[in-house]
Amino acid sequence: MSRRLLLVTFALFITASTAAQAADTHAPQGARGDWLPRSEWVMSSWLPFDEARLYDVLDIDREQLAVWLNDRRTLGELAARRGLRDRRALAAKLVAPRLRGASATMKRRLRARSLDMLTQAHLARHVLFHIFHTPAIPRHARAIFGMSPARYRRLRDSGWSPQRIAARGGRSLSESRESLRTILRKRDDQAVRAGAMSARQADALFAHQEAGLDAYMTRRYRTPVQQEAFVCRLR
Repeated sequence: MSRRLLLVTFALFITASTAAQAADTHAPQGARGDWLPRSEWVMSSWLPFDEARLYDVLDIDREQLAVWLNDRRTLGELAARRGLRDRRALAAKLVAPRLRGASATMKRRLRARSLDMLTQAHLARHVLFHIFHTPAIPRHARAIFGMSPARYRRLRDSGWSPQRIAARGGRSLSESRESLRTILRKRDDQAVRAGAMSARQADALFAHQEAGLDAYMTRRYRTPVQQEAFVCRLR
């Protein structure tokens, strides 16, 4: 093998290795590109500040945010383009209305989560846009799909759609959809009771979930192999 070919091969190897690594700075060494902390607020899209306040402060809308935010570009970088370069100050500003009446512990928690939303690209994208990637779905698989969580996960990892999984469990699309809708609403209300999300943001999240529910039910899940390939393509 020529020296030039060796260099090209090595460069491709480095590129592929980098592609699989997580972009978020909180990720442990060697974590995959889609790594997320297992925190309930992250997994369940419990945004610490109101989405509407984010749009007002940054003078953007949800569509513009979706175009900007990816696994490499953070909300903090977008804010800096609009002259808001102090991320801690911005995090405090975004979450300020939520702090009234909150305990000292909850105040610290909400400020930290707000800062994570500004500095962690994949985490922010997940919380704002991956609104059906919640552990509540497998946890309530018997109510939604008529089967155990373990069986649901096997079919999900085989690339089946929620609609097809429901049919295998003896549930119609409308029955499964309504059960999921009820569970999502309860989860959003739970976040409000816990102080993790405002009632206004819970309504906004549920509106997004309702709007995307039909598409979610009919879209096939990625298999683990497809997900890994997808993560690498994004890098």
